Amino acid sequence: MALRETKMDGRVLRAVLACCATWFLVGSALAQWEAADPDPQLEAYTNFLGQGMSFVDFNHDGWDDLTLANASGALSFYAGGPDGLAAVDLGISAGTGRPISLMWLDIDNDGDRDFLHSAAMPFSLFSGAGLVSKSQVWINEDGVFVDRSSAWGFGVLENRSCTGMAFQDLDLDRDLDVMVAVYAMPCSEFWLTENVLLEHTGAAFSDVSAASGIADGLQSTFQGSWVHLNGDSLPDLFVINDAGVEVDCDVANAAYLNNGDGTFSEASLGLGLDVSMASMSITVGDPDGDGEEEVFVTNQEADEFYGYSQVTGAYFDRNGAGGYAQQAAAVGLDIDRWSWGSMWVDFDADGWEDLMVPTCPIVVPGFSNGVTEYDNYLLRHPGAGIGAGAVFTDALGDWEGGDMPLYNLVRGDLNGDLRPDVVGLGLGQYAGIWMNASLTAQPSHHGLTVAVCGSFSNSEAIGTRLVLHAGGHAQQRTLRAGEDLYVQHSATQFFGLGTAEVADSLELFWPAGGRSVWYGLAADTAHHFVEGQEAINVAFGAQLPGDSVALVLTSPPHWTGLTVNGVALDSTEFVAAIGQPTEVVWTWMNGLFAVTRHVDWALLETSGAGCTMEVADNYDPEATQDDGSCTFNALCGAGTVWSPALQQCVIESAICAEDLNGNGLVDIEDMLMLLGVFGTPCTDP
Repeated sequence: MALRETKMDGRVLRAVLACCATWFLVGSALAQWEAADPDPQLEAYTNFLGQGMSFVDFNHDGWDDLTLANASGALSFYAGGPDGLAAVDLGISAGTGRPISLMWLDIDNDGDRDFLHSAAMPFSLFSGAGLVSKSQVWINEDGVFVDRSSAWGFGVLENRSCTGMAFQDLDLDRDLDVMVAVYAMPCSEFWLTENVLLEHTGAAFSDVSAASGIADGLQSTFQGSWVHLNGDSLPDLFVINDAGVEVDCDVANAAYLNNGDGTFSEASLGLGLDVSMASMSITVGDPDGDGEEEVFVTNQEADEFYGYSQVTGAYFDRNGAGGYAQQAAAVGLDIDRWSWGSMWVDFDADGWEDLMVPTCPIVVPGFSNGVTEYDNYLLRHPGAGIGAGAVFTDALGDWEGGDMPLYNLVRGDLNGDLRPDVVGLGLGQYAGIWMNASLTAQPSHHGLTVAVCGSFSNSEAIGTRLVLHAGGHAQQRTLRAGEDLYVQHSATQFFGLGTAEVADSLELFWPAGGRSVWYGLAADTAHHFVEGQEAINVAFGAQLPGDSVALVLTSPPHWTGLTVNGVALDSTEFVAAIGQPTEVVWTWMNGLFAVTRHVDWALLETSGAGCTMEVADNYDPEATQDDGSCTFNALCGAGTVWSPALQQCVIESAICAEDLNGNGLVDIEDMLMLLGVFGTPCTDP
């Protein structure tokens, strides 16, 4: 069983919530998203084209941490814990320009997470301040973060208007490659650079943009995401492009199919994805539960300058012919406010993912937007029947403070109650924080979380597909690093179970091609899985003198720690005293994932050694190794017995073979008897 599998019943969860909410001033008890008021508040603001956030545990303590960017160019880091978020100084400073996409990933495969961010230009669109931006790579070197941007090949991104990043191990070498989106404005002749694909070559990134076919022209790209678009096993790339700024340019979304040889072919037309719209976010999920992922793309509101037929958000569903059909109106997602970074999240733990969509009119520094602010969207899943008449419905009443002007949202767990909380970034000076109150609002609903770690695949297990079967239907998630709009959600996947107290099964489809299945997952539990942990075993080797035995360990590769009874081990074989309590612990990601095995001495086959000679008195047919214990009394003559020590027959009364006269002593008479026959030849009887 995986360690760090934490189970809490409803009472314990509520106690955790009450204890850990001391730094929050919670509002209405009726809303399922309750606005929080941390002290001090978290400064984070943006404008113009927005900025990103990360909700990933960067210090490996099991609590989700928060990383924020400001329009000023500053970065802020907050460590999570039972007492809430606390600002920490990691020694990381942002590069020039505006940090956009923020990512924590084990990019150098040493078991700890490193920090990467893309950067766009400062607000110089109309001021002529020039192209100044520097994206960065900060490597965690024994707990100290060092700027290795140049060594890792991020120099190719300098002075580009970089936006979203999306990571994927494209060649299955355990190294994460990255697509970096670039926002270009070709018709206005601003920021004239193409999208970038960087291949991880072991200790650096190499620019393969042109060779791969990803750099195929200037595009106004906010975000790309790796999605299986054509049903094969290869990850494809869906790219959303903003057609709302340069309305006279020929701008549409793009789709690149993976050819399997390091190259890609643009195929948006054939797939039905070549839609022109002011695309702001690419949000991938499986709301209809058919096992295939659908894509939701946000849009701006249609004003007098907007000249495209797609005037609402777009929902691309499989059309049964190998492509997609735009079906937003059919499922209730034809929203028409100026929308940004949408996000799937099951906020009420009923087992169906709902959709949160932040809205905000665009704000350019120095220009009045002249637009009245409006509410965000919280769209509740109908529970079943998406694509068959059922539609999403407005649930904004469950979002306290849902009128805050926001650009994007990110999900994670702030208080350890196994429910997703949300942080939002928008026009205000401070980040918005909403705690999930489903434990009290929906006390009959249960949930669980799943975290995964790669061993044969990349250590972060990016690209893993999780399918949970519970309550009569399947829920699908894919672990991504780069989706929606500039954000990195918690690496933990949140599943609502409704009233079910046990999930029937969980299927894990690993990036390297393996499949694991786990049954009977308890509700209200944090489950952790390592790729291939089913094969972890402690086997008995050869039995050794001194009542000890060799123990042989079998496990998936790339563990970062191995201990026996708390003592570090650098080999997969060791010797233990038979019967001694023995605990073996493997760890991955420097302790973030662990698996424990205890030696069951009852399984040690002590009958493996014995007498193997069939003519012996004590022949053991179960013995596989002769231990020299055989006796042959049946072969000895009258008055003699078999001596195991001498391996021969001796006089029965003799205590030892040297007592030739059988008087119980080795004395002079025995010596004289020996001398009497000394020198005579031995003859056959």
